[in-house]
Amino acid sequence: MGGGSSVPRSCSVRGMVRHVLLLQARSNTTSEAIESCRQAITALVGRIPGLLDCHWGENFAPVERRDGFTHGFSMDFLDRQSLELYGPHPEHQPAAKLVRSIFERIVVLDFAL
Repeated sequence: MGGGSSVPRSCSVRGMVRHVLLLQARSNTTSEAIESCRQAITALVGRIPGLLDCHWGENFAPVERRDGFTHGFSMDFLDRQSLELYGPHPEHQPAAKLVRSIFERIVVLDFAL
């Protein structure tokens, strides 16, 4: 059997990574606040080097399976170094502060693509 991988060669060579956040909204959070958060996060694409893409969504899983998580987003980065530089980036700081103010519980999952 060949030693092929289901991961496209271009992804494995580049070492792309996905950054996933699961978010639980505070009880007093409005839909307008959540929308402002979505806009702030998705607007970072093209403003932070190595941040290639962002997807935001509302959790539609059955209530009994979501453990309180109401929203989430994923970001794709060129490589692990790009993800590491994203955290302290000045463009990221206001968006991160907004996320922390709107969501009371945040779980992060980072993995290689």
